Amino acid sequence: MVENSATKRRHIRFEPDSGDYVQIDHNLEGTEFTCQHIALLIEESPMGGCSIACLKSVGLIKGTTYRLKVGRLSPLLAEVMWTRELDDKVMRCGLRFLE
Repeated sequence: MVENSATKRRHIRFEPDSGDYVQIDHNLEGTEFTCQHIALLIEESPMGGCSIACLKSVGLIKGTTYRLKVGRLSPLLAEVMWTRELDDKVMRCGLRFLE
C-alpha cells in the first residue's frame, strides 16, 4: 500500500514501555541536550503528545516550550498545554510535541 499525504499520520505516535520516563531540558539554545529534570511518563496522546507527572519544583509552566527526551525518542520540542496540581509537591502536565 502506498501512503499519500491523506493517509500519513499527522502526529508522532509511540508505544511507551512500562517505566519509561521523560528527561526535561529547560534550555532551548544550542544543540546539545542536557537532562535537568526527570518526570514519569503517564500516557501517550493520540494528538501528538503525552502526559507526565513531575515535582512542582521542576517549574513547568502552561504555554511554555521545553526540550524533552521521551523514552527512546530523540529530543523534541514540546509545549505544556495544561497542568494539574496532584498534591503540594507533585503536578501532572499535558504536553504537545511541536516537531
